[in-house]
Amino acid sequence: MQITFNLPHVFYPGASSEDNARVLMILLDSLISINQAYLRNHAAKDLYSSGVVYGRTQIWDTIPALYQRGYGDCKSLTAAYIAQQRRKGIECEPVFRWKRVGPHSKRAGNTDYHILVQTEKGFEDPSKVLGMGANENAWFNHKGY
Repeated sequence: MQITFNLPHVFYPGASSEDNARVLMILLDSLISINQAYLRNHAAKDLYSSGVVYGRTQIWDTIPALYQRGYGDCKSLTAAYIAQQRRKGIECEPVFRWKRVGPHSKRAGNTDYHILVQTEKGFEDPSKVLGMGANENAWFNHKGY
């Protein structure tokens, strides 16, 4: 089954950053919860040893869908990683990085985002660990991850 959300009030050039952030967090929290429910009843390889690599998608994949596809981007990778870490009793939270696309881009006015994981040890970026290029989201870089 595939579920699609029609969210015309967010994620377009004139959309409120606050609305974008709120909806994005709700969607990510939901995906993390779905993954946690899956892990309660199913075994899954650790994300970093699963063979999954970084690749951009428009899809919000659950762990089984992500592993079947073989690649995913920050939203699916972070949701899988957080669910697995929480299953181990490790506290962690998603952290968003935002940037408005400049006026000279074909995507001017849009907002790009990247999702990291924050633990008590600092930031972790599953996308980088699984192959995201150094230049792809270089402007999201933050000391400590």
